[in-house]
Amino acid sequence: MSTDPSIPQPDFEPSKLGTKDYWDRVYDREVANYNDHGDIGEIWFGEDSAMKMVDWVEENYESTKETCSILDLGCGNGHLLLDLAELGFEDLTGIDYSPAAITLARTVAKDKELDHVIRYEAVDFLAEEETLAWCTQQAAGQGSDNTDVQPKKFMVLLDKGTYDAISLHQKKKHDASDDADTADKDSEHSRPTDGVVTAENDDSMEDLADRYPRRVASMMQDDGRLLITSCNWTQAELIQRFSHVLEYDSHLKYPTFKFGGVQGQTISSVIFKKKT
Repeated sequence: MSTDPSIPQPDFEPSKLGTKDYWDRVYDREVANYNDHGDIGEIWFGEDSAMKMVDWVEENYESTKETCSILDLGCGNGHLLLDLAELGFEDLTGIDYSPAAITLARTVAKDKELDHVIRYEAVDFLAEEETLAWCTQQAAGQGSDNTDVQPKKFMVLLDKGTYDAISLHQKKKHDASDDADTADKDSEHSRPTDGVVTAENDDSMEDLADRYPRRVASMMQDDGRLLITSCNWTQAELIQRFSHVLEYDSHLKYPTFKFGGVQGQTISSVIFKKKT
């Protein structure tokens, strides 16, 4: 994590929930469950938080449903975009670094006959060069090999739990004395076997959570917004952690509780805009 003393650091330990391998296994099971029982799987933080996010998008962008470009970061089973498609939004894209999640999301969208307005792609948006190439491809059009265009930027970016998962990953700091065998194993492990180049095992020692605000800002239109929902970070902590590239715009309200004289809530949903 960042060494800047002004930026809050997590008080939780790294977890397997921050690894691609874990989510690949989860979504392999979810795909099997959907095929067997028609169950799209878990909705992180529950239906209420998901509907609050969907309602906010509709309230703020209803007049531009046909053209408002929306990107779901770490889309999982794709349920947020399914709800938005049913409301009439037409420029919807979901990305996830787990190909199994994309398989599930595409299958569900097709079964609901919404795949004509939603695109799901296997992308790790923390892998800078690969994401830049992907955004350029989105601007040029599917199947085009014209790279002489500006990368596509999105009006609305949604994150429900993705930053939380990213925060649970910690880059492994290898000592300079590591032997050649270990280096060879690391190099072999970093090669994608499913076509998705990830930041998880790249050469940079910058932690993934510290890259997040910069990568999000790079995909956002100048007047765009990020709506992020988290259960690991408070609103104040998110504002501080993103402060070098994003600034607070507003937040969604949830029921609060009071403990020890301090008022709080279990979930934070914060809207950010680009820092000017």
